[in-house]
Amino acid sequence: MPPECTPGLEAAPDEIAVARAHAVYTPFMLWIYDLLVHGLSNRLAWRCPTERLLRLYRSNLSENHLEAGVGTGLFLDGTGDGRLGRLVLLDINRRCLEWAGQRLTRFKPAFRESSLLAPIEPGMARFASVGLTYVLHCLPGKMSEKLVAIDHLTPLMQRGAVLFGATVLGRGIAPNAAAKMLLDLYNAKGVFSNREDDLASLTDGLRQRFGRVEIETKGLVALFRGRLTELRPCPPWEGH
Repeated sequence: MPPECTPGLEAAPDEIAVARAHAVYTPFMLWIYDLLVHGLSNRLAWRCPTERLLRLYRSNLSENHLEAGVGTGLFLDGTGDGRLGRLVLLDINRRCLEWAGQRLTRFKPAFRESSLLAPIEPGMARFASVGLTYVLHCLPGKMSEKLVAIDHLTPLMQRGAVLFGATVLGRGIAPNAAAKMLLDLYNAKGVFSNREDDLASLTDGLRQRFGRVEIETKGLVALFRGRLTELRPCPPWEGH
């Protein structure tokens, strides 16, 4: 399918902050990630069991799916069989793409190495669903700045497509001791940047971008879904 648009040039985000956020995904961390995050942190700290996130995927995953921020591929591994006809994995971190790609090889995924904070190179046919899980709390900046990532994804979506995912909130929450310790540690190291992330700013940002929005909280996690009711073109190219 030919490109539908050519992205414009934008000011680069804080490259140091972005690098700090995804540098944690070393081979060793990817090896223990599912146990550490999906086995322990989700249940004990964020108080949103991994099964709840898997239900989010079962309810929204289409046969034509883009996963933006792939992690280890656990959610697609647990829900994709019998659903996925076309799968594209997009991530800034090549290690994550390789790890998830190997795990999801039975779906014959395509790969796109790209930052969500910059326009995404056009040329892909549009998708019916987009997953954005545990990504926003890692992006630097205020929620209004983080949601630029969604602005870069919506031009890749069909009319009626759903973008869904989850993020750990940092404000307006009641963390237990384990959550407070992890939030302090991760924000200090730059793995998270979610001190100012609250439900209101996330909800308002999603409603500005989607015709229909559903959002709920489970523990410290906001689970969201937005349906695109109008096609979004890429911004006009402003290069030379």
